[in-house]
Amino acid sequence: MNNSDEIIVLDLFSGAGGFSYGFQSAGFFVAASVDRDPSSILTHGYNFLSQAVCDDITNIADPIEFIKELGLPRVDVIIGGPPCQGFSQVGQAAIKKLGLESYYHNIMNNLYKEFVRFVEVLQPKAFVMENVPAMARFRDGELVSRIKEVFALLGYSVDERIINAVEFGVPQKRKRLFIQGNRLGLPLVWPDEKDSIKHPVTLKEAIGDLPVCLPPKREDEMLYESQLQSDYQRMMRAKMENPSIVFDHIIRAVRHDDKVIFDHMEEGDTYLDVPENLRRYRSDSFKDKYSKMIWNEPSWTITAHIRKDSYRYIHPDKSQERMLSIREFARLQSFPDHFRFCGSPTHRMQQIGNAVPPLLAEAIAKKLYAALKF
Repeated sequence: MNNSDEIIVLDLFSGAGGFSYGFQSAGFFVAASVDRDPSSILTHGYNFLSQAVCDDITNIADPIEFIKELGLPRVDVIIGGPPCQGFSQVGQAAIKKLGLESYYHNIMNNLYKEFVRFVEVLQPKAFVMENVPAMARFRDGELVSRIKEVFALLGYSVDERIINAVEFGVPQKRKRLFIQGNRLGLPLVWPDEKDSIKHPVTLKEAIGDLPVCLPPKREDEMLYESQLQSDYQRMMRAKMENPSIVFDHIIRAVRHDDKVIFDHMEEGDTYLDVPENLRRYRSDSFKDKYSKMIWNEPSWTITAHIRKDSYRYIHPDKSQERMLSIREFARLQSFPDHFRFCGSPTHRMQQIGNAVPPLLAEAIAKKLYAALKF
């Protein structure tokens, strides 16, 4: 931190650290993180040379005093993904129950304002904020326009972009909204087609090397004897100190009747493809309850709902008769195999589902790093 050439990053609402990992990989120094979830902070503290603070950001009255207490000489860049649960599919359904004006009031008073507060007080050179694409569509873009106006009044040039993670090496079709700004008059540059990969990474290229497992599986470590089959797998395994071990290949128990259902399903099948005599739920309400994944395509979006169940992520290998493991979900988010997750299996899955994919964060961070170092 005493090196003036280092670009110091503060990660707000950090979660497990997907955003942090991408920025670290691009050359930034992630000096501190803040999140209210104890398991996420344990994860961040374990994986980064940073000070991980477990607190509700609204409790931090003075950001300047806060960074002084941490020993940070400055904050050059602030990153983070303020929670906006109202923009999820579940949240959208809640509009009808709350009433639009009540919903709008809740959104406008969401935690993104805390992110803005830290930028206003600490005056970093730049910031990058992440959220779900639905934020950009809310009231025809009114909310994002208002956020950009606030940052402009603080002296920042601002731009936003919706980016699909699959275009930058993440084996998952996952679109996210990013808002970035800087107060140095620098161009606002985003990763583009020249930075994207030619061929999306498929599910098989992402997880096909991981050991065959039958549910349930609860051990944190197991033997890894596979032959690496793709560049992506080699990247995921590159920093493993012990190449004979795989971490977190943990799998939920599966009911016998679900195993029968899984056996009937082909790749790409959903609940509606299950024979009616085998269905346990109403077809009209649970038409996407089950989904069997497709080996030769990228995954569909991983969500935090996997903490509750992961029936939308049934392994395509019929011999395994299970949903994906924690490590497989981490791979699909582009967390490398040496990255460890703390907490119960449920907490680990939630951290993974909520994370910014590190490879997507890195693609954005590389552009910002080059601009700041110019």
